[in-house]
Amino acid sequence: MISNKITHLITTIERGGAEKQLLILAREQVKLGLRVEIIFLKGKKELFNNFEYLGAQVNQNLVGKNFFHQTILLHRMLKKCAAPLHAHLPRAELMAALACQKKYFVFTRHNTEPFLPGSPKFISILLSRFVCSRTTQGIAITNTVKQYLIAKKEISKLFKISVISYGYDEEDNLTSNGLQIISKLIKEPNNSFKIGAIGRLVPQKDYPTLLKAFSRLINDNQDVELYILGEGELKKKLLKLSQSLGIEKKVFWLGKTEFTKEFLSKINLFILASKYEGFGQVILEAMQAKIPILAANNSAVVEVVGMDFDGLFPVGDFEILSNKIKMIIDPNDSNYTKEITKNYEAILLRFDPKLMAKNIFDIYNHSMF
Repeated sequence: MISNKITHLITTIERGGAEKQLLILAREQVKLGLRVEIIFLKGKKELFNNFEYLGAQVNQNLVGKNFFHQTILLHRMLKKCAAPLHAHLPRAELMAALACQKKYFVFTRHNTEPFLPGSPKFISILLSRFVCSRTTQGIAITNTVKQYLIAKKEISKLFKISVISYGYDEEDNLTSNGLQIISKLIKEPNNSFKIGAIGRLVPQKDYPTLLKAFSRLINDNQDVELYILGEGELKKKLLKLSQSLGIEKKVFWLGKTEFTKEFLSKINLFILASKYEGFGQVILEAMQAKIPILAANNSAVVEVVGMDFDGLFPVGDFEILSNKIKMIIDPNDSNYTKEITKNYEAILLRFDPKLMAKNIFDIYNHSMF
């Protein structure tokens, strides 16, 4: 790598999957001896202190300005510094394509979604391919993301895109403050079996399937509680659904929190019911917590856990999900939980953050940065 500095451009530094993964990548790149700069475009500064603490510089000069002003400022900033650019998420990618010297940046695609969701298909394809024409190459976080982009024609089959999986956060230890906060949220102490879910309250996460499965447990007089971390557009609809199912007193909506690992340490079972995922990083966090996981059998999740993972259930099938939960709760069926958790360590080894950082560094080198 010609420069010893890398600049990451990302839409926000709020707590989301792509943002948290960039935090892990930045940490590993600092360890590799790189000077790391993070430029973000909008939103709250939720991860600002985290980036600064690990040794990255956070640049706020573009925040609060319109897209065209941001693009001009970014172009000026990049002219003063020879460091290559690594863009994350569509707004940042498009800005990099407009502001950066041609073939002097790479991007990472984090989601199985159109480049411009909600727009006409041809516009999303046009913008995505424009970015591809300006970049050295792309990175996809899973084969699922790569194949999605090709199938939807957002990238051509000839475009150079490498698959580099996320790394898990091996250094993010539990905090006493976080444990105290989470203990209050989940009403400790009590002896109920605690089920947890983490994710935005959006259609992708398929919370109706989880709520319907949970209602069957209540109908069978199981002593269970459901705790959901996340905010989003569907909260009112999901509250109404829980009321119509008669489970509203057993479902607790905890909102957004930074203490996801502390939350996972306090529950008995983690469920990811998503219709689709770009990766499913929270699965790795649940494995670190050594709790059983039930996850919808979508392609990206299978890439993480493997086809033979015993905790998989068909997407949208609340009956099978409910039956699997009962098997985990049943004290006479401990073998099922052991089957689910037995390969966690081996799975985590495949997502070593050091390996992820090395593979991305190799891409920088091959790009002649």
